[in-house]
Formats: sequence, structure tokens, C-alpha cells
Amino acid sequence: MPERKKKDKTSDERMAVLQSGYQAILEFIDKMEQLIQFQDRIDIPSNIEQIWSVLLEDIRSLISIEACALFLVDEDSYEFVLNNVSPGEKESICRDEIRLQIECDMFSWVINRRQPSILPSLVFRDEKTIIMLPLSTMKRTLGVVLLLTSIEEESITRENIKLLTLLAKQCSLVMENTLLYENLRKEHDSLQEAQDQIIEAEKLASIGRLTAGASHEILNPLNIISSYIQFMLMDKNLDPGIMKYLNIMRGQSERISRIVKGLLQFSQYPNETMVEVNINDIILNALSVIEHEARANRIEIIMDFSNDLPVVMGNAENLSRAFFNLLSNSKDSLREGGTIRISTRIAPGSHDKSKGSNFIEITVEDNGCGISEDNINKIFEPFFSTKDTGDRTGLGLSISYGIIKEHGGNIDVKSGVNKGTVFIVTLPFKRETG
Repeated sequence: MPERKKKDKTSDERMAVLQSGYQAILEFIDKMEQLIQFQDRIDIPSNIEQIWSVLLEDIRSLISIEACALFLVDEDSYEFVLNNVSPGEKESICRDEIRLQIECDMFSWVINRRQPSILPSLVFRDEKTIIMLPLSTMKRTLGVVLLLTSIEEESITRENIKLLTLLAKQCSLVMENTLLYENLRKEHDSLQEAQDQIIEAEKLASIGRLTAGASHEILNPLNIISSYIQFMLMDKNLDPGIMKYLNIMRGQSERISRIVKGLLQFSQYPNETMVEVNINDIILNALSVIEHEARANRIEIIMDFSNDLPVVMGNAENLSRAFFNLLSNSKDSLREGGTIRISTRIAPGSHDKSKGSNFIEITVEDNGCGISEDNINKIFEPFFSTKDTGDRTGLGLSISYGIIKEHGGNIDVKSGVNKGTVFIVTLPFKRETG
């Protein structure tokens, strides 16, 4: 009997071991299925925010955490910058924890090791534990995930740490691909913008070369035709019908003259002498030309000028012409009255000498009819105009664009139908040395 009891006990022990092993296998299968599901879900997101959301959900299913923070490596400074934290009120704690870990050199040890590490919290001392998950690939380190949990946390097992390691590796690969795609997209957009600028500059240069060679050949006979028309109109006995046609011919001759002279500006202004000019004075000079007509058309002009603007190296006449064209465009868009707001300021970032971004920003804004999406990319093209008036040449904004570019600046436009238009002009200023 004792021997039989011994055999039964041994059998029970073996059965318990088998059940325990079977249960461990089931748990392992569940973990693998969870990992496969994570892989499926993390392949879908298209940005870092979505990837982080999926990773955070799976981390919480594995381990009970009080806070979880994502730090990513900044591509310019190579510093670890806080990208996201959950819950949000734990942000300062996570920042302090990383700072203290960096100061005691544990952070660099974890990053160089490229493996999840369990460390005592330096913020809570002996009360909390942190887990750091480096996000690394074969090529580079992308960041680190910081987990804050209780020091008695029973779910910090070897199996869970292995799963966290696999999650971090999968997340790192997807993040790297996402960042590479974002960089490629930015480079493509930058190249596309540069190509558009080259095409635009070539258009203006072609017009300049064409005009420089042909302007005199056009203006000389045109002046002769205009002189004969004027001479014929002086005849007091002229038939009224003939006088009508002569006046039409005179008007069209003057229109041809304005177009050719407008084209000449493309080839003339680059050679003008540059001197120190005050942008506020330039704009006031341009405003004085349209101010009377604006008031007659019930247009309110609001000026918001910065009084401490540095000087700009430029040609006063050409810059006045550029801003006159922008202001005229805004005036013409206000068919039944409205508002034109002109503001000047030092562009954001220009106060920081280390950034080398020294620009004055001029904004011309109206609440007029606006520009359609189809036309917004055409407004700086020569001869393009949305106005019905017959004496418009479609060269005003093209000339302004060329003048601002010649001064090292840029013009951006934002508009929408019946939403008004905003022209944003940036011009480099002369920084005081010393």
C-alpha cells in the first residue's frame, strides 16, 4: 500500500508538471498571437503618433504602468526630445527621470546596450521602478520608451521583458521606415519648390531677354504712329466717324506702349543701385498713390507698422512699384468697399543671430473677392489676369515678384474665393555688426 501511494503521488506530480507545461505553452501561444496582432496593427499606421498609440496599448496589456513616455532623437541636435507621454500630467516626472538617468550615466549605458533595462527610479528613489526600452535598428537609435511602474510589480517577468523587447524592435523598424518616408517626402517637396522657382525665374529671364532686344523695334514705329494720330486729331474739320476710330487707335497705341514698358522693367531693374531704405517709408509712398481712390471706393486702410525696423538694401523706386502693384491688386478686389490691412514686423526667428534668419515681413491683407484654387498658382505669371478691364496688362504681380526676388526676398500668397487675399513679403535686412 505505501508503494502504491508513492506511485500515485508521483503520477499526480507528473500530471501537475504536464498541466503547468501545457498552461505555459498556451500562454506562450497567446503571447505570440498578441505579437503577430501587434505586427499587423503597427504596419497600418502612417505617422509616429499612430505608431505610439498602438505600442502604448500593447505595453499596457503586458504590464501595469503609472506613466509611459516616448523620447525621440532630434535629427539636428541629436538630443532625446519628449514626443509623447501618457498620462499627460506625468510629463514633468518623465522629463526629470530621464534627466537624472543621463546625469548618472545610466541612460547612455542603456542606449549603448540596446536592450530593455529595469532600473530604480531616481525621482521616487526606492518607491518605483522604471523600464527603459531603447528604440534601435541596425543603422541608428531612434529614441527610447520610459515606463514607470510599482517596484512590487508582479508582471515584470522574464517572458514579458522578452515580449517588450520584441515590441520595441518591431516598433523601431516601422518608425524608421516612417521617418525615412517623411524625409523623402520633404526632400521631394523641397526639390519641387526649387524646380518651380527655377522655371519661374527662367520665364522672367526669357521675357527680359526678349524685351531687351525687341522693345526699341516696337516703340520706335509705335511712336511714329501715335504722332500721326495726334496730328490728325488736331484737324478741327475732321469727320466725327473718323475721329471716333482715331481715338480708338490712340487708346490701343497707348496700351501697347504700357505693355512694352512693363516688359522692359524685367530687364531694367536688376541693374539699379541699391541703397539703405526704410520699408515703412516705401509702403507709405506706395499708399499715397492709391489712397484717394481707395477712400472714394469706401475702402478702409489699416496700418500696423513696427517702428524699430532695420534698414533694407534696395532700390526705393522699384520697391515702391512692387508694393504699389500689391496694394492695387487688393484695391481692385474690393468692388463694394472693404478693408486693406498692411503690417510690418521683423520676421519670427530674426532676433536670434545664431539662426541667420534676418528678414522683415510685410503683410498686405484684404477681405475682397479672393482668388480661386485654380488660379492661385498662376497669379505671378506674366499676362495672367482675372480682371475684365481691357486696360489691364497682367504684368503687375509678375513685376512685383521679380523685384522682390531681385532684392533677395520672397512673396507668398494665401487666398480663397470670397475669403480675401493675404500677400506675405519677406525681405532681408542689414544687421548691425558689433
